[in-house]
This record gives sequence, structure tokens and C-alpha cells, in this order.
Amino acid sequence: MSNNIQFDLQELISERSTKKHGFIDIAQKVDGSMVRIPYFIICGKDEGPLLLVDACNHGDEYEGSEGIIQALNELNPEQVKGTLVGIPALNLEAFNAGMRIAPIDWSYQDLNRAYPGNEKGLITSRIAHFYMHNFIRKADYVISFHGGGNSLYLDPLAAYLPPDTEVGKVTYEMAKAFGVKVLWRQQNLPFSGITTVEAQKFGVPAIIPEIGGHCVRHEHRQYYVDICSNGIKNVMVRFGMLQGKVPTVADQIDVELRYLHTDQGGIHKPLKKALDECREGEVLSEVHNLFGEKVGEVVAPFDGVIIGYWCYTTIHPGNWAFLYGKHI
Repeated sequence: MSNNIQFDLQELISERSTKKHGFIDIAQKVDGSMVRIPYFIICGKDEGPLLLVDACNHGDEYEGSEGIIQALNELNPEQVKGTLVGIPALNLEAFNAGMRIAPIDWSYQDLNRAYPGNEKGLITSRIAHFYMHNFIRKADYVISFHGGGNSLYLDPLAAYLPPDTEVGKVTYEMAKAFGVKVLWRQQNLPFSGITTVEAQKFGVPAIIPEIGGHCVRHEHRQYYVDICSNGIKNVMVRFGMLQGKVPTVADQIDVELRYLHTDQGGIHKPLKKALDECREGEVLSEVHNLFGEKVGEVVAPFDGVIIGYWCYTTIHPGNWAFLYGKHI
């Protein structure tokens, strides 16, 4: 990435009562085309907060992309107090390829493990650096959409930071307002470099809704897109950017997630499904070999609830089998 990228978000959002979209060129590829970031912006009639919403850090998680596009097309500047900045496909190379990661990188690079990025690193790390410093740090609130992608089913959830800091408390309010049943408190995480944690270091509250996935798109695609679009609007209402009332979600549950992995590869046979309550020691799934013999199983490590699971018939050793919630 060149250090000479000419970009000023404040200049882009300086004119009130406008709606605009375009691309930011990040780097030139071998064929002369550009690595780009698309943006879609509504500058409201009146001054107010800046809400940044992005999707496709992982390129196969499309529901947030469509939700952002839908919300920004439905809203007009006269309705909005403040500024709504939408990035419908942050990892555009991965989005184009239908893959979790961008194939342009020389080695595996997960954008939502790369923050705050490195302006001299591989292209994914450079995108993370540019986005963190030119967008996230200038936002008042951030919604970063994720989902099950090509591999997982996830019951719709909104992830927030532990409410033991001021930023954490705001993320909790954002997650509750977003409007889904499951809230994920992101503590004791098995990975680093994610949007929510790195944004907090700059004093910016961010949440990660996990919505939809390939295994439900055929029958329920618009349902999950609507969750994303409505969630954006709900957060805007909660923080005074739109008129309205934040809906109440009945029986909302709060969990800490544990990623459960398989020890053996084979044919994965889930015995439990999303939102099933399970007891410690209960078998959640079995793994069979190509001759129908059981070679492994996944067992509940504590009393909890199924939030998501691996959708493919085959599973490799060490893959995520379940996202398992411990009630808080």
C-alpha cells in the first residue's frame, strides 16, 4: 500500500443532506485493476453521531452486505440525524471469490484477526490498517457484520464486550438494541486482532452481529437480510439517529461462547441443534468414518446451550464443530 492514498473521511461527509457511494483505491493488482473498498454514505440533515457499519471481513458472509445495502437504500438524509457510513464488502477480494479469506494474499490472512493491521504488511493487513485508522477511529459507533459463511449455522446473535469499561457498557446497549435473541459477551476469546477488541483500544464501541449463512440462504435469505437491516436501524434509534422505538426482544439470553473442536475427521452427525439446552457430558455429535463406524464424538464441557454448529457433512480434525454457550 502506498502511503500516498488521498483519503479524508471528514471531507467525504462534510455536506449535510446527501447520499453518495463510491470506491477507495487501495493498491494496484498485477492486471492493473485495483484492490478497492466500497462505501455508501448518508449524511443526515442534522448533525449527530457517526455510525459505521461494515460487512464481509470474511468474504462468504453476505447477509450483512445485503442488509447494509437495503438499509441505506431505504433511508433518506431527511430522516437521519448524524451520518451513516456503510462498507458493504470490506474484504472485496474475498467477497468476489466467495471465500472467507482473500486469495490475493501469499499466505492465509484472516481480516478479522488482523487488526489493527500493518501498512507495510500483506494486503489484508494493509486493508485492516487503512480501515482502522481512516474509518473505525473516526466513528462514534461500529457494527461489523459476520455470519456462518459457507460452513456454519449460527442462531442470530450480537456480540459485545464485557461491560466493565465505559466502552463495554455502550457495546452492551448496542447489542441489546440490535434486536436478536442471543447476546454473546466476548470474554476469554481464543483469538486476537478482531474489530471489537481493537476498536475499544481507541475508545470506539463496536459490536459484531453474526447473522445467517449459506446453509439457510436458499429458504430464508431475505429473513436474515431483514435482521441485519432492521438491526442497523434499531441501533440508530437507540442513539438518537432515527425517530422510533427500539423493539423489545422476549427472553433474550446472554452467553459466553466456547468453540468446540473435533479430534477426528469424518462424517459429522450433529445430535443437537441451535438453542438446544445441554448437560455437561452429553454427546452433541458423532463423527463416523467411511464405513459407518464411530471414530469420535463431541461432548458438552459444561451445562449450556447450542448457538451454532458445522453444516458440512464432512469435518476435518480440529475444525469447529459447535459454538457452545455458557449462560451468564
